Amino acid sequence: MSVDKEALNQSIRRFLKEVGIKSHQQLEQQILAAVEAGHTAATIEVSMTLSLPSLDYTTTIRGQLPVRDQ
Repeated sequence: MSVDKEALNQSIRRFLKEVGIKSHQQLEQQILAAVEAGHTAATIEVSMTLSLPSLDYTTTIRGQLPVRDQ
């Protein structure tokens, strides 16, 4: 069985574009709501979990987002 790498890359890019747009919207909404509710930390910890259930694979990407000037 061969893989059409170009088609695979295009599919991955479409998926990542959708993930990027939706996750950006959610991050912005949640962080702005937290700040309005009185959250005062300069940074917010974030993580994103990527799973491929049919391949039994999961990984988590972690980071921090600066919310306020230090």
